[in-house]
Amino acid sequence: MAVIWPWIASARNSRSVRPPRAGISVNWKGGALARFTARFPTFHERLRVQAPAKQELARQALPYLLSGFTVYIDGGTTPYALARLLPEADIPGLKVVTNSLPVVDYLASTSVSLHVLGGSLIPRQSLLLGAEAIHSIGKWKFDVAILGAEGLNQNGVWNSAPEVVELQRAVIRQSHRSFVLLTSDKIGKQAAALLGPLSEPLRLITDASAKQMEARRIPQSMIQGKTR
Repeated sequence: MAVIWPWIASARNSRSVRPPRAGISVNWKGGALARFTARFPTFHERLRVQAPAKQELARQALPYLLSGFTVYIDGGTTPYALARLLPEADIPGLKVVTNSLPVVDYLASTSVSLHVLGGSLIPRQSLLLGAEAIHSIGKWKFDVAILGAEGLNQNGVWNSAPEVVELQRAVIRQSHRSFVLLTSDKIGKQAAALLGPLSEPLRLITDASAKQMEARRIPQSMIQGKTR
């Protein structure tokens, strides 16, 4: 069974940005993000990793999506697993906002109310990032946000690139509740960018055991619910 770990406090503001023209563009040509998108496994490569665990975490997150909710679904492969459950779940009045092209592709032909952020397309990762995406987020208020990540250690939650984290912070600020879905193989790992320390207003849904969390020196005071 997955475990929910609450993190409570205020989210920090990310730097302000000026949005470019609306729409989708492909303009990442250099710097850290270009290196990230060239070296990081593609969305479809990552989709095959820990697939059963991702599906289980998605099932654990589904009950938090209630009738009439506006929900943000992130560009990670575990949030995508949750998106795949939505047509059959048939939650009345559910509205989904996303920066994930695979989520768009999967839900486009269903009855789910779907809204897509503008932004700059990262082709290998099939997601939208950048100033326009952040600007788009500011127009929404989310009941629940479903986020992915690349690691968790005693310093907090980590993700693959600063631009990914910047958008996630904007989402957290606009969300009543935010959940990070993280498989146990990522516990104790650190990635390129810190989303936030354990004081961030997040809840982590994971299949990791209390023993595994303790071994990685992640505070046991954060445990909510039963552990295995």
